[in-house]
Amino acid sequence: MRGMAVALAALLALAGCVAPGAGPDPARAPILAGAMMLAAPDGYCIVPGSRLERGDDALALMGRCAGEDSRPPAVLTVTLGARGSASGFDSNALATWLRGAQGRAALSRRGRAADVTVEEVVGLKSALLIRLRDAGADRAVEPAAWRAVLPLRERLVTLTVTGPRETPLAAAAGRKLMEGFIARMRAANP
Repeated sequence: MRGMAVALAALLALAGCVAPGAGPDPARAPILAGAMMLAAPDGYCIVPGSRLERGDDALALMGRCAGEDSRPPAVLTVTLGARGSASGFDSNALATWLRGAQGRAALSRRGRAADVTVEEVVGLKSALLIRLRDAGADRAVEPAAWRAVLPLRERLVTLTVTGPRETPLAAAAGRKLMEGFIARMRAANP
């Protein structure tokens, strides 16, 4: 799924905004046969046609809704693990693992530990928030990103927020957007 995410993120970053889809709420949609709900933060929409479902895993992309000029352009991704993938979620153990070579490789867009610098790891209400820099980032997106890992409905969920390379997100703005993203996903998936 990593290759699909990078390709779609590049297209989204170049587009700068997303026209609302045909559904009643372009910021919310069921996924995995209704087992989970996608929920974008205020001012962001699910990219039509971006959802990829394989078995019991899924990936989706979001971007700034068309006409939302007061929101920063950003690429948001959601990766949903299989049911039961959050079993034994331990944010402290995960934080330690992510700082090691295997964890940095898992965070890397190219799967290379040497590409990733973990700048900050913060626990946030049963979620792990990671600020990272990925030297292997696609040319369309900035190398810095916020990533969150959290359990929702027995699934390990990974959220990513990054900006387009030409208009990077400030670290504080990216974190605020990520916190809103986490809140929306939690509210949609109690």
